[in-house]
Amino acid sequence: MALGGLRFRRSTAVAVTVLLLAGALTGCGRSRPARVKVVEAEKPTETAAAEPPKPAVTIDPKLKQSFAEATRKDPPADFDPPATTMTGKSIGKLYTKVTETWDGIQLINPDGKRIAYTATLETAEGTIKLELRPDWAPNHVRNFVALANAGYYDGLLFERIIHQPFVSDDPNAPKIEVNAVTAGCPLGTGEVGKDSLGYWLKPEFNKEIKHEEGVVAACHGEEEDTAGCRFYISLCKTPTPTLDGHYTAFAKVVQGLDVVRKIGQAPVRIASNEDEGDNQPEKPVVITKVTITTKVVDKPGPGGDN
Repeated sequence: MALGGLRFRRSTAVAVTVLLLAGALTGCGRSRPARVKVVEAEKPTETAAAEPPKPAVTIDPKLKQSFAEATRKDPPADFDPPATTMTGKSIGKLYTKVTETWDGIQLINPDGKRIAYTATLETAEGTIKLELRPDWAPNHVRNFVALANAGYYDGLLFERIIHQPFVSDDPNAPKIEVNAVTAGCPLGTGEVGKDSLGYWLKPEFNKEIKHEEGVVAACHGEEEDTAGCRFYISLCKTPTPTLDGHYTAFAKVVQGLDVVRKIGQAPVRIASNEDEGDNQPEKPVVITKVTITTKVVDKPGPGGDN
């Protein structure tokens, strides 16, 4: 009897199991198939090509000399500085302004491209435009830019007109006449010893640059390293070896040469003492304003035009 009962319970368990399995299978047959979501694999992002490092820009040391490197240390023997300019500007403050802005006057940008400078001189006779040439004389260009930006030249004069035959010790030397107009003297007289703010540039002579008409160069005294703030514009029609390689040329007139010629043809008065400024114009032409403009250029020529 015990055996009979065991068989029954086992049979019942099997039946129940079969029913449950059948029900489960029947239920699966009625349910909807599960949807499989296909996820598209993300495409690998393209890595941006690394930019090649920019080559280091090599700058000619002459184009970035400090103020101390560009000027002489000791004043010349005849130096007698004025306290103010003829326009009332303090010489001391102008000197400080030049020294403070000197290093900021860049001739090459960080990419190694040249920075071209143009100076526009406004006068009562008309406008004169100068193309400054750092390839000729970088320190003289920076000096002119610093002075102009400080307002030094505004209100000063074309103080002298020069028509002088060059006298040579050689009797066979060709006759040469030096023609030019000078400007930038702080007192407007061209007087030697009072034509500086208290510093003097070392020369940047170049015999290859001829003082043809329109070339702009720095005035200096008997010592070659005494150029300061005065400049002259050549009106020479013939070669002038007395100037070439002896004065620092740093610019050239690119517009208004007719204005310079007109200034050079004005009537003059002859002083008895050369130190007082021979050949001063009877009615000096005033430089009302000097404006400096710049542009970055790729081409090697002056102003990037050729």
